[in-house]
Amino acid sequence: MDNPESFAAVERSDERFQTFVAMLIALVTVIGAIVVWRASVAADAAGDADFAGLRAMTNVAETRALNFVNAYENYGAFMTFFRHDQLGEMMTQDQTKGEDAAVIEQQRLEARDLATANQHLFPNRFMNRDGTYALQRQLGELWADAARAKDLNPEPQFEDAEKLRGKTLGLLAMVVLLAFSLVSFTIIEALRGCARYVPLAFGALFLFVGVVGTILIELIVR
Repeated sequence: MDNPESFAAVERSDERFQTFVAMLIALVTVIGAIVVWRASVAADAAGDADFAGLRAMTNVAETRALNFVNAYENYGAFMTFFRHDQLGEMMTQDQTKGEDAAVIEQQRLEARDLATANQHLFPNRFMNRDGTYALQRQLGELWADAARAKDLNPEPQFEDAEKLRGKTLGLLAMVVLLAFSLVSFTIIEALRGCARYVPLAFGALFLFVGVVGTILIELIVR
């Protein structure tokens, strides 16, 4: 007859094994939930980075349009000033006498008045010493001023979004491995004897790779 003590020992060993497997299943479930949460956080952060990048692109388009409108409006005022100023200068040099001289003097004064009126319609600091207008310098200063007030560089946000999407995919891959681990540990309940150790080994391997992979992804991609 079989020894009752041997049966009792086998049953106790089986109970301990089943308890151990149940603990592994619970552990995988908790770890899987944490990894899914981290993947969700990374996905949300990727969406936020994409939105920030799109907002920066909108800022770029808006700023470029406004800068061109303002700068060329000033440039137009400068050209009007320059034209009347040069016209007045040429009339000053005209030595015509008599009635023509009076008419030219009147026209010269009108040209000077128009030049003076337009001189206040553009920033004089952008006038070069040679009488030309530094349009590109004004555009550069307008861009720099706008860049201090709002984001005009979308590339870093899009790069962050791409990294975070990669992180999300990596974490989801770890979730798949943890799911395989959970399935392997669940299969053990339907087996007896040494056959139980095969799915146990696979489950432990999937669990190890999933945990280590998650830690590496979290450390590398921030």
